[in-house]
Amino acid sequence: MEREIVSFLKEKFSSYAYRGLSLVEQSDYELRFTDPSNLMISPLFNFFKNIKIKLRSMLSKPSPNNKGKILFLVYTNSHVNTILPIIKKLGDKALVVKRDGFTSNIAKKLRNKKIEYNDIEGYITKESLTRINKAEKILKKKFNEVSFKNKSNKETLRYIFLTYFIDVIRCIELVNNITSFEKPRIIVVMNDVTTLGKVAVSVAKKRGVKTLCIQHGAMSNNPISFIPVSADKIAVWGENSKKALVSRGTPKNKIIITGATHFDNINKSEKEMTKDIANEIGIDLSKKYILITTQTFPKNSTRKFPNMGKAVRSVCDAVKLIPELQIVIKTHPAEYSIKKYKDIIKKSGVNGFLTKKHLYPLIKGCSALITISSGTGFEAFIMGKPLIIINLDNYSRIPYSGSNAVIEVKKAENLRNVIQSVIEKEDLRKKLAKNAEKFLYKTCYKTDKKTSDRVISLIRNIINN
Repeated sequence: MEREIVSFLKEKFSSYAYRGLSLVEQSDYELRFTDPSNLMISPLFNFFKNIKIKLRSMLSKPSPNNKGKILFLVYTNSHVNTILPIIKKLGDKALVVKRDGFTSNIAKKLRNKKIEYNDIEGYITKESLTRINKAEKILKKKFNEVSFKNKSNKETLRYIFLTYFIDVIRCIELVNNITSFEKPRIIVVMNDVTTLGKVAVSVAKKRGVKTLCIQHGAMSNNPISFIPVSADKIAVWGENSKKALVSRGTPKNKIIITGATHFDNINKSEKEMTKDIANEIGIDLSKKYILITTQTFPKNSTRKFPNMGKAVRSVCDAVKLIPELQIVIKTHPAEYSIKKYKDIIKKSGVNGFLTKKHLYPLIKGCSALITISSGTGFEAFIMGKPLIIINLDNYSRIPYSGSNAVIEVKKAENLRNVIQSVIEKEDLRKKLAKNAEKFLYKTCYKTDKKTSDRVISLIRNIINN
């Protein structure tokens, strides 16, 4: 978001609090890193979203039999992947509370993984709705008292005051109700920086409930998406994550190295690239293929983030020039529209295919994996596959940068030679594999299928401390 808007809010409204929590402070990450155009959804979209929320509130009332459990709060696909091996071991000692956006993707994934859950919207009460309505009237009054020089800023602030801050207030109400109703022994989040996770930790602290944050994705030397750490403890993947957090002011005693939980099941989930899967996607198994895993990045007018479309286009143009080589694009779970990738494949003329599924079979069958900074690179390491990092935008937050475990490409014209070298030179692949093993330990500690055990032990230590 524009710096002048963030500065204005922090200067004029940081003291405005709801139930003891500053709305500006609780929204800090979104205010700094989200483009207003991504926040300001259309009135029609908002109308249908509110209908979904009301339906969830009516149809998702929580069971009264969950008192004193270990409460996990999830609201992205990566959160589900992170808690999956932990929940399987904790069984009925765990309670999962999920929040979905306009879609019901999180609910669907939890059901597919056979994880029981409560919907966060089921914890709303009539008293909460009354308080939210009162707060909305106050925010409208405050907004009307502000004088604006810039019409664009006025529309952005209108959304922040009259839509976004109301959502933050709703989160505060919901988490307060959860802690009152469930009386959890600890609240576990996978992110205590974005709004809901930050609210959950802030409310828990005010209510005397202990908190833990579990690293849910790859962390670079610039861990801006993970700081400040407000939870009592944070479980991180490895020594590199710990060093990055300490360098940005996180106390050492807050950080516990456990490894990455979602790698515990990687061998169980690993499947051969079968003819059925290949036929479903369109791959010719008699030929080699390169796999590219896409990502979502914030759109922000004041900060530079990679352009995923440009990266994919460059890879397609390079692969097109290599005879017999195919490309498969595995899209990120949070990408609902994949039309741009279809257009890129069509315009480039590459022998390319697109899919939302079968990540592990695709990694196992590929000749190399290409990404920008996705955690799928670690999964490629574990499966013994070469990793190529494409960094055309000089992005600084890549967890693999500076290591000898990958080949980092910063110019599109170098892609073809790099891809051919990785495919054709066995000595290069062996060298990368050896370096990847060392890098994996520094970054992810042990991939011994016991990370979830270490996290559970940490949870119990925090509870009993």
